[in-house]
Amino acid sequence: MGEGTRLGETYGAVMPANGARLVRIWSDRRLRRVTVVAFLDRRPPSAWPRPQSALRLNTAATTISSGVVQPSVISRSGWGADESLRFDASGKEIWPPAFYPIQKVIVHHTATQNNDPDPAATIRSIYQYHAVTQGWGDIGYNFVIDESGRIYEGRYSRPYAPGESPTGEDSSGNGVTAAHTQGYNSGTVGIALLGTLTNQDATPAARNALERLIAWIDDSHGIDPQGSALYTNPVSGTQATFPNIAGHRDLAATECPGGAFYATLPTIRSDVAALMAAAQPGFSVAAAPSSQNVVQSGSADYSVTVSRTGGFSDPVNLSVAGVPAGATATFAPNPADSSTLTVATSPTTPVATYPLTITGTAGATTHSTSVTLVVNQPPPPPSPDFSIAAAPASQSIPRGGTASYAISIAPSGGFTDAVTLSISGLPIGATAAFSPNPTSTTSTLSVRTTTTTKTGTYTLSIFGTAAGLTRTTAVTLQVRRK
Repeated sequence: MGEGTRLGETYGAVMPANGARLVRIWSDRRLRRVTVVAFLDRRPPSAWPRPQSALRLNTAATTISSGVVQPSVISRSGWGADESLRFDASGKEIWPPAFYPIQKVIVHHTATQNNDPDPAATIRSIYQYHAVTQGWGDIGYNFVIDESGRIYEGRYSRPYAPGESPTGEDSSGNGVTAAHTQGYNSGTVGIALLGTLTNQDATPAARNALERLIAWIDDSHGIDPQGSALYTNPVSGTQATFPNIAGHRDLAATECPGGAFYATLPTIRSDVAALMAAAQPGFSVAAAPSSQNVVQSGSADYSVTVSRTGGFSDPVNLSVAGVPAGATATFAPNPADSSTLTVATSPTTPVATYPLTITGTAGATTHSTSVTLVVNQPPPPPSPDFSIAAAPASQSIPRGGTASYAISIAPSGGFTDAVTLSISGLPIGATAAFSPNPTSTTSTLSVRTTTTTKTGTYTLSIFGTAAGLTRTTAVTLQVRRK
């Protein structure tokens, strides 16, 4: 399985050989000559910080006018590129940079080890292999991404100002030609994921970095991440139509970028499109809850939120359509990114369900959301009524004693009549009196027993009668011997 050919020679891929003393080679055909090249990286392992901060190493993120942020890139000096490898013994640059407008992104895997303990060392080995062993004069990828999501500058393009993040482009935004896909190098960006993705997918961190890098490239150059446009090689004139985000195998007889990862390219294209859409200057409008119920003469509130993207800063004025007759609608405040829409109905507002369209307007740009208002008839007023209560719930007295209970009347629904009180369940010989009677509020019930009243526990039912209504409550009377 060769990575590339030159003058009848086929080259393999870089692979780890930690601690190896012997090399065994298998072949399905007769080989005239085999050369084994070993790279010994004498640098100490790179003590990279965690991925989030590593993405800012040696660089500063920049923002293009469209609002998509360029992810930070570890410079060639950051990963230890020996720039002398780009020059021959006379000091002449072996492969001078050439720049062309970017048309496509082509994704690769490096076919190196997974769970790489020192990604920078592996990239230095790939650089040596491409630049010196194969004689290219530089590394063949435009960018390399490791499993932790760190992005590395690949092919040399130009010197950068202090703090400028490497772009792989000249000052006019044209991309440097690399050597990643034969016949399709000029006008494309080759991005390699470090590792072997034949039987396993890229890590989430690597995928996230890849999508952010491609989103920046595509947005910078007006490339549709989900499209398949005609590619024209600016050097040879060769033309072909293929996905704007392609895998190496789309253009060559190769396993690259690995079967497991290649199957996820449709998702990557969709994710890149979403990142680009979210970065465009603009806004959206949302409202909650989605539906409110209100009675005639009542009001309903909705929380309205304006969400901004891509640095959009213009004021957004809010309006609403579909307000029913006899109702009013107000936003407080307006314009605002967070506002309350209050819809107040009147007694004449027709009972119905109303779709309301809330619109935000900023210049010539408008975005809307919908909510529902349900107007109901108010419930009928309650009929005049009252209830009756007594306290305490129980009294205990000796024969010949008197028990007192506090009686209370609670009117409702505009009830105003006086209530006539009565009682049943008294023991034989006992008498009862309410003071006052009738009453509209409270009364005192006095139950008097005699010395001959039979001992026992009695349930006394207390009745209130007025306006054709009778309400009742009960208390307990315990008569004891002494």
